[in-house]
Formats: sequence, C-alpha cells, structure tokens
Amino acid sequence: MAQATASAKTSLRQIQHPIPEENLYQPEKFKVHIGKGSVGFCTAWNEPKSVVKRAPDLEEKAAIVGTLYSSQGVNVIIRNLALNPFIRRTYVWGHGQLSSTKFGVMGSSILMKLWKEGVDEEGKLSGTPFVLEKEIDREIFDAIRKNVELIDLSEHDLKNAVEKIEPTPLEPYMEPMRFPDAELISPDTLPSEQVGWVVRGQTIISAWTRVVERIMRYGTIKGTQYGSQQKELIGLTWVIHSEDPTNFQIPEDWPEGLRQVTGATHEAINEYHEVFLSSEKPEGVSYTYGNRLMRYPVPGSDAEEIDQVVESIIANLKESPDTRRAVATTMVPWIDAKSSEPPCITQVQCIQTDGKLHMLVTARSHDIFKAAVPNAFGLRMLQSRIAQETGFALGALQITSQSAHIYESDWDNANKLITCAIWERPVQSFNEQDADPRGVFLVRVEGKELAVDFNSSDGQTLLQFKDKSAHNLWLEISKHELFSQTSHAFDVGVQLARAEIALKQGIEFQQDRPLEF
Repeated sequence: MAQATASAKTSLRQIQHPIPEENLYQPEKFKVHIGKGSVGFCTAWNEPKSVVKRAPDLEEKAAIVGTLYSSQGVNVIIRNLALNPFIRRTYVWGHGQLSSTKFGVMGSSILMKLWKEGVDEEGKLSGTPFVLEKEIDREIFDAIRKNVELIDLSEHDLKNAVEKIEPTPLEPYMEPMRFPDAELISPDTLPSEQVGWVVRGQTIISAWTRVVERIMRYGTIKGTQYGSQQKELIGLTWVIHSEDPTNFQIPEDWPEGLRQVTGATHEAINEYHEVFLSSEKPEGVSYTYGNRLMRYPVPGSDAEEIDQVVESIIANLKESPDTRRAVATTMVPWIDAKSSEPPCITQVQCIQTDGKLHMLVTARSHDIFKAAVPNAFGLRMLQSRIAQETGFALGALQITSQSAHIYESDWDNANKLITCAIWERPVQSFNEQDADPRGVFLVRVEGKELAVDFNSSDGQTLLQFKDKSAHNLWLEISKHELFSQTSHAFDVGVQLARAEIALKQGIEFQQDRPLEF
C-alpha cells in the first residue's frame, strides 16, 4: 500500500457524515450528490439530481449518488470508495431506455465485471478496454473489492430500486486513502488559425477520423465547465459526401475496444438511431434530439407540440424545392437558458440543389471521440428519411461543430487511432474519389512559356495562366484560391517545377510523366 497516502488523520472510529468535499475525488470535475445515508448509489445515464428529486427517500439512504457514463468513471468510483471506507455496499441502477443501450451499460457492465474478475498484472480487465489507473494501489483496490458489496438493481424501476436499499453500519474497513491524481500525457499542439476548419470525406468514418486528427494536432488545450481538460477547435465543419445509411461500413481492422468507446458498432449505431429518431422521451433524461425535433413544446400549452421534421422541413420542401425555411431547432429558450445540459446539436436545416437534398447541422458543443460517430449516423438516417419523403436524391451531410473537442481522458486512445489510421499508414495512390471537386489543372510547355489550364471536371476550360516562370505562375494561381485540397496544390506545384526544368533544358514535358534528360 506504499503508493497510497492517508487523506486525513481521521481514525477508523471518526467518520465525518455527510461526506465533506475533501473526502471526494475532484468533486468539481466529477460531480456527485451527497446524501445522509450509508451506501453508494450509482446511476447509469441518469442524472443524479433528477433521480434524487424523483425519489426523495434516496437522500436518506445513500451517502453518495453519482452517475457512470463510461469506463473512465469506474476509476473515479474506486477513488471515492477508497476515500470513504465506511461505504460497505454500492447499488448500481441503470433502468431506462438509454441506460440499457450499448452506451448506457458501457460503464456499469465494466464495473460489475471488474468486481467479479479483478484486473491482471498490467491493471487490465480482460476482454474490455478498461485499465486500472497506475496511481491506484492494487492492494487497496483488492481490499475495496473484498469489503464493498456491489448489487445491481437495474431490473427495477426507481421506486422499487430505492425500496430495496438496505443501510449498513458506519464501520470502516480501513483508513481513508487518497491516491495521487492520474497523470495524463498532454500532446503537443501545433500553431494554427484556431477558428474555422473544413474536413471532407466520402464516408462518416473517413471524415470523422480526419476531424480527430485535426483536433489532436491543432486543438487548443483548455479547461471545461466540468473541471477537466479538453483539446478544442472552434468552428470545425465536416462534410460527408456519399455515406449509404442503409449499408454503412465500420473499418474491419479497428480493435473491439475502440469500436465500443467511440460507439462505432452496428448494434450501437442502430440503437442510437432508434432513440434519435424517436419522438418519445425516455424516462430519466431531460430530452432527446428526436423528442425536441418531433415534439417541440409550444409555449403556454402543456398539450400542444410541433413536429418540426414534418411541419417545417418536409412541408416547406414540398411547397418549394428552393426553400431556405426547412429548419428545425432543438433549443427551447425557456427551458434551456438556465439548464446545465442544453442540447448539443441545436439546429438542422435542409437545402436542395440540383435535385440533391443536403442536410446542414449545427452543434454548439461536440464530444468528437465519444458522441460524434453515432450522432452523424443518426443524422444521416434522418436525412435519408426526409429525402425519400420529399422525392430528392441524398446529398451531402454537413456538420458544423462550433466547439469540436476531445476530453483529456480520451487523448491517449485518439492519438493511437490517428497514428495507426493516418500518420503511420503507407502512402496510397491517387483515388478518383479524391479528385478536387473545384476542378483540375493541366500544365504544359507552350513555345517559350509555361501554360496552365484550369478545367472543370467535365473538361471545360475555365481559366488560363501563362508565364515563363513557375514562381510567377504559383503566385498568380494562388491568389485565386482554386484548390480545396492540399494534395492537389502540392501536385500542381510539382508539375510547374518539372515544366520549368523541361523548358530551360529544352526537353519534352508531359504532365505526370518522368523527365527524360
């Protein structure tokens, strides 16, 4: 137990109750509700304050009420139990539509498995991505598992679950212990414009991977309202051009742990889609996007609601295919103005061009690593439904994440992902799908000058440039900002340099072919 230190000189017989903040692990970051009882009560995807409000008896029975969204929170639970060894029993309650999904059970299932199996020599829980933080002393962790009974009440509704809680004597089994804070490796951030980014991909996963890479390479490290750190880019727009929502693909080489953490599994995406597109609000949550979009509350009326998807988006598109009024919002000012958890996705708009229906989405706050993948698939499925009902082809999905961020607990996994998927992946040959949608450049030698034609994808010449110097042409072409892709600009630069060499050496030049000296 050498790694742990006593959190106070409190003896086993001296218990401060209710629990003071100094006997909690980073309470400003990992918020819990303090009660007057003797047991722990862990919710899964249910808000602690909402649960206590719905079941007042829980205040008297539980010493700590906290939620558990992910596997990272399991380490926090262990730390709080170490600081409060009088808690000899902890109840896990994950009851409700969201709590029983892949997202809802992610943390609670690991907690139950951890209590049953423990961890290996490296602190890993077999068959899961969970790793016990190295700062948590293994002997103390084993003592906690041995002395704290874990009981799952998820099959019961809240009222019956609280009735089944049995108090325990306030008899600590060890001294309170505080472990050193977990050390997180903060990745370097490169200088950038900070605000305003565009990433494109043919599929959701390809675009999302690039979004993760941009944040990890350029994101600003800053705090959050929850006390934790994040890497953030402001105003990051990612565009998906051709994802088929009925036949989406997940990379086969992704490890199962990464799929689970990011929600990139067929089962999780389908479950999220059912909740996303449902107008019903599950018990224990403030809202869902589907509920806000399809049952938007009318001020001054408890009964009247607006289905924005049908009455605003679809109706306006049917009335006029050129409308700019096909808009829906999830924000309810008189509810969300003072809410601590207002909707992250705030607006959905549909615009038709050339017979294709494009969906434009605004997210005020976007947890890119854990929430963005299922968000995007749910939006794509909603877009597909609207396109079918209005008779348009499926166009692009544009998501503008005003605060695109990755939390510090996910930095390590994010770095591993982009190292494998982008930074260390072998260079691939040009793919037709990677062509610059703005057009192509044809470089040639014409007499004693270099000539460049800028053509549309169907071969029509749009602009022409001529000069004896590749440097001058580079300056002239650059000011027009005709490139949407860095790789395209690099290629044209290489071709200009080769053409100038051929002109000066008096040898033949053909674009994309080696020079023969």
